[in-house]
Amino acid sequence: MRNDQYRMPSLLTIVALAVLLSLPVISAQTSTASANDGRFYVGVTVPVERVNASYDKTVDNTQARNPRRGQVLQDHDSDDTFAYGIGLLAGYRLPLAESGFYLGGEVDLAFHGGQVKGQLPGRGESPGRNQPGESWPDRWSFEKNRSYGFTIKLGGSPGVLRSWDTSIYVLGGIRLIQAQFANHYRGCLHVVNCTSTTQPEFVSGMDSRDLDYTAWTYGAGVEKMLSEQLGLRIETRYTQYNSKRWVELFSDLGVRVPTNIDADEVGVLLSLAWYF
Repeated sequence: MRNDQYRMPSLLTIVALAVLLSLPVISAQTSTASANDGRFYVGVTVPVERVNASYDKTVDNTQARNPRRGQVLQDHDSDDTFAYGIGLLAGYRLPLAESGFYLGGEVDLAFHGGQVKGQLPGRGESPGRNQPGESWPDRWSFEKNRSYGFTIKLGGSPGVLRSWDTSIYVLGGIRLIQAQFANHYRGCLHVVNCTSTTQPEFVSGMDSRDLDYTAWTYGAGVEKMLSEQLGLRIETRYTQYNSKRWVELFSDLGVRVPTNIDADEVGVLLSLAWYF
């Protein structure tokens, strides 16, 4: 499965480079037109983002059959990292009468790299905080794999920007994000405490979960026309993910473990757009 994920970005990189190499040739063969005219466009994108993720875990021993019966322990950790990617886009720009402003709609697909990593501090009274009913100090990771988006843009070239072949715009949209969460654990799953002299009683392993997020994106950008058909864009964006929650049940022990993963990101999107 991981090999497929790495092959897809490589294929997308080849396609993106082919598009970039063909743009000057196609541009020279097309007729002169303004980027503010109503027309279609395609392009390539390079997103660079600061992704923040938080991991909240509750160990509910209300009905447990262990030494911590009745206790409810809450644990939290968060971290962030830089993520990067490459993608393709397609859209249409519609001028708004003679006002100089335009309205655009755009769809895109992007593949991402970068992994947020952290470790829960753990909650409990034992030295390792890994006895039954305690919140174990899990090592965890959050990885954004790919995303799909639809974005609306409203902009124009007021004042001197028109003579510079430059426009500014605001944007808003929705994204569907595919991510993966994993946690590595080690602890005791017995009804009574495990002892330091019986290490085989402790269990360890890794759980992973695919997460599909719906996210809202807001931002602003500037576009400079490098030729009659080719535009260079720089955008700043903020994206808020919806929360993901689930509950793990250890019925043999009577323990419930509600889990919550939150994430958001702020970043810069560089893109080249070729107008038909």
